[in-house]
Amino acid sequence: MNRAILLFGYPGCGKGTQGRILSALPGFHHIAIGDIFRALEQDSPLYDRVQTYVRAGNLVPDELVMDMFSDYAKQLRTGPDDILVIDGLPRNKNQVNLLQKTVTVIRIFKLSVYDETLVVKRMKKRAMIEDRPDDASEELIQHRLEVYRRETESCITTFAGTLLTRIQADQPVFDVHADIMSALGKMRDIHFR
Repeated sequence: MNRAILLFGYPGCGKGTQGRILSALPGFHHIAIGDIFRALEQDSPLYDRVQTYVRAGNLVPDELVMDMFSDYAKQLRTGPDDILVIDGLPRNKNQVNLLQKTVTVIRIFKLSVYDETLVVKRMKKRAMIEDRPDDASEELIQHRLEVYRRETESCITTFAGTLLTRIQADQPVFDVHADIMSALGKMRDIHFR
């Protein structure tokens, strides 16, 4: 069973950025559920089904999410000491239970942003740069933030408190990364090759 680090936080808080940076470390593999959804080709039998949820800012059904996650993780062909850096999963308590059957969570980083206007601004910028319709409209952004507060935020409490490290995410990207690396460096079960 793979070991995993979970990245939690509002949409637009920097999970994807930090996940990509961490994936440059030997043995670290970033899995962003949103990227998996967006990478679906239009001729895929799952494309229309997934896009219906994503475009509305709603959560994709749990079993479908877990199937897509498992398929993607298998393709990585990870070694026994490798670590998955998971961004965008779990998003509700049922997904917590399903995820714990496939990985061993060794750390959770909660990327905290206390000013929602900052994440809204980041999402709108991302919508323009990456052509992401789920980040484009104010109404959809507010819906996504509400879904996060209602369903995803409470997932953290289902894990042991000792796994959680809060990182202030409204600082520069490098400073966020430095805080994450400092926390990882203190973990006895992580060895950088």
